[in-house]
Amino acid sequence: MVKIKDKKINIFVQAAKIKKCFPDSKLNTTSNKLIWKGTLQPTPLSDSYDIKLEYKIGYHPSVFVVNRKLELYQGKTVLPHVYSTEKQWLCIYYRKAREWTSQQFIADTIIPWISEWLYHYEFWLATGNWHGKGIHGKLEPYEKDKSPAPNKQ
Repeated sequence: MVKIKDKKINIFVQAAKIKKCFPDSKLNTTSNKLIWKGTLQPTPLSDSYDIKLEYKIGYHPSVFVVNRKLELYQGKTVLPHVYSTEKQWLCIYYRKAREWTSQQFIADTIIPWISEWLYHYEFWLATGNWHGKGIHGKLEPYEKDKSPAPNKQ
């Protein structure tokens, strides 16, 4: 039996797809890393949010809300489904379940998931209840530094 290797999407192909889907956004790329900065508005009645996404081949994308401080629901001390309230580092999928792999386009998965997270955040801000589904995982020790967590494939 021959094992077929996972085929990671090239960083420049990822960037081209993101730019096609989000033409007003900004991208910086190297041979193994991309940084995307864009604005998302989950619904026509929603606020707009500036987002920074960092992705390095072999690691999970890391997503942050930038240029504004997300509000907390009255009486709450932390944001729901984040790795860090202080850094506004969003938990948008369960990494251990491999809900996202480097064989998938960020423009088709991660960025829409960010918008969905923001949608649920706005409901949480209004109600105090997180209506988004999913498992919020804890970061492994190697994930706690400032670099994205390895994407085990």
